[in-house]
Amino acid sequence: MKKWLIWCLTVLAMVCLIPGIVLKAAAETVPVHCAFCGIREEREARRYEKYDSTYHRVYVTECQNCHKDGNITHLQVHSGGTQGPTCTEGKICKKCGAEYGILGHDWDRWTPKYDGTNTHTRRCKRSNCDAEETGSCSGGYATCDSLGMCNTCGGSYYGGHAWGEWSSAGNGTHTRSCTNYCREVDTANCTGGTATCSAKAVCEVCGGEYGEKDSNNHDLEQHAAKAPTCTEKGWSAYETCSRCDHTTYAELPALNHDLKQYAAKAPTCTEIGWNAYETCSRCDYTTYAELPALNHDYQAVTVEPTCETDGYTIFTCSRCKDSYTADPTDQLGHQFGAWSPNGTGAQSADCLRDGCAHTGSTDCRKFTFHTAEGETLTFCPVCGQAENAAQLEMIEAATAWANSGSLSAEDVTARTNGEYLSVAFETAGSLTQPTGRVRLALPAGLLEGKTLVRIAPDGTQTEMPFETERGTIILTLDFANSALPVMLFRLVPQTAAL
Repeated sequence: MKKWLIWCLTVLAMVCLIPGIVLKAAAETVPVHCAFCGIREEREARRYEKYDSTYHRVYVTECQNCHKDGNITHLQVHSGGTQGPTCTEGKICKKCGAEYGILGHDWDRWTPKYDGTNTHTRRCKRSNCDAEETGSCSGGYATCDSLGMCNTCGGSYYGGHAWGEWSSAGNGTHTRSCTNYCREVDTANCTGGTATCSAKAVCEVCGGEYGEKDSNNHDLEQHAAKAPTCTEKGWSAYETCSRCDHTTYAELPALNHDLKQYAAKAPTCTEIGWNAYETCSRCDYTTYAELPALNHDYQAVTVEPTCETDGYTIFTCSRCKDSYTADPTDQLGHQFGAWSPNGTGAQSADCLRDGCAHTGSTDCRKFTFHTAEGETLTFCPVCGQAENAAQLEMIEAATAWANSGSLSAEDVTARTNGEYLSVAFETAGSLTQPTGRVRLALPAGLLEGKTLVRIAPDGTQTEMPFETERGTIILTLDFANSALPVMLFRLVPQTAAL
């Protein structure tokens, strides 16, 4: 409990020490008219801060009705304080702590001093103040040798001489005259100032020149030495008077060049050259003239890419044989023809590119479909090898393109044996999976007198619509929901039942 009380008193004491802020002993209210809602009410004063020597600001709470003008301020006259006020000190406001109400001195009348200083004094009349002020007597027609009466204190005083400005007499002296209705003239010798090599001394009183010039009093400036060069003269360290033509300057003649000879060097593709030249061993003089590098004279030879190697262009300089390669092109990859069974359960195809004798070989990927007669057809859609059916041969004129979705390759492989038609897409012998809808174009004669029926893997058969356009039939194949990369169709004579 005691520790808590001590903590509270410490915090209170620290807040009281903040300059310009005084806490209230008890809640005080101030009448305030709200500028927003118009209500007039008594609000609690939060704190006081000094504004000037007459007023302080009062910070009050927000409007209890609309709560829109919180923490506003009002001006109040300082009040309270038990000390003072005096001539030089005021009271201390009990709310904001500011000093106010300083009285200032209440001066008594001026009294002459009569001590030969022609002055008078006055004192503050307040009992607790001993301030005194002194001033000079003036007015009352006082002259150099007759008394006058001071217009301020009424005492008599001599005015004394009122000397005018000193003026040069032109003979090493200066004079001044009294301006207070007398003919007194004061004379004195000129003093001060210093004669130089070019001017007499100037009197520090009247400003006139007097005496003689001092031929030895130069205003010397020091100048550093400068060594002569091959083309420019030099000089030893010297001094020049800023007021006259006195100087100790002595010129040193130029040295002329100390030349060294250099042989010529022919430029190369990468290095500069120069003609024969000469330089000075003492300065940067030279007849050197740079010959720019010749730069490479590159001749380009292009190496075309092949199925298995990248292409590039090699640039060789005709002068120095420096070379580099650039403009790389990717290898072409093999362009396989039709794939055929090779008797090993796999399939083969020759590369069609000129100069390439490569034959590719891949394993067949076979698919099994059920027919309406309860039989099965197992075949490879790439090479056309079939079980329980004749070989499916390539339709060379078949083309395909994506209608929606995408084709990872446009190498369509369409095969038929007159009874069945398979459609798939392959690259280098490997099947790719289309997505979305694919448009397939086939020769129109393929379906002459026949109906096209799609066979699902489970044997379901569905007649396939198609369009005829310029000697071709166009089918729309939907792979969007197909898990297989191949479709199988049956060519049914139109007189036969499904």
